[in-house]
Amino acid sequence: MKKMTKGAIAAGIGAVLLLGGAGTLAFWSDDAALAGGTLTTGNLTLTDATATSNWVYAEGNVNAGDAVQQIVPGDTITKTMSFTINASGDNLTATLTTPSSTTVTVDGGTAPETLQMNVSAAYEIDGEAVPSAITSANDGDVVTAVVTVTFPFGDATVNGNDTQGISAALNDITVQLVQTEA
Repeated sequence: MKKMTKGAIAAGIGAVLLLGGAGTLAFWSDDAALAGGTLTTGNLTLTDATATSNWVYAEGNVNAGDAVQQIVPGDTITKTMSFTINASGDNLTATLTTPSSTTVTVDGGTAPETLQMNVSAAYEIDGEAVPSAITSANDGDVVTAVVTVTFPFGDATVNGNDTQGISAALNDITVQLVQTEA
């Protein structure tokens, strides 16, 4: 064997012994801490609604503007309420929504399973339509909502004769402020 080859093998064996025997390889290193800082989250809430009117018959009904007494299939009634938006946060966007239907609670007797009400709402801020995206710029805005409930015409199975002469209370109507992806 040549001297160079023998020397290379001896150097390799020596390095393996040094590394294997010590279990670590010494080298210089350092680290530094980056201060995490404080993060604060925003918020997105609505105050509880305040009714600014009682239920009245909507435009297009014979008794438009009158207080609701006894509704019949085909009637549309409205109620106006207001609430305040609390919205803060960078890049926050949200929308106002209302479910399209609601359930009823019938006082006494058995509730007809076919009683249906349709719900919609129109929202305004200072007399203007609510923007398609609520942002932190709307923080503190008072929203006026005109909620419309329609007792649709029925047939033998939906809002039919079994819905006569009952006392029904609409369950709470939910107005939601839902964050959307910016």
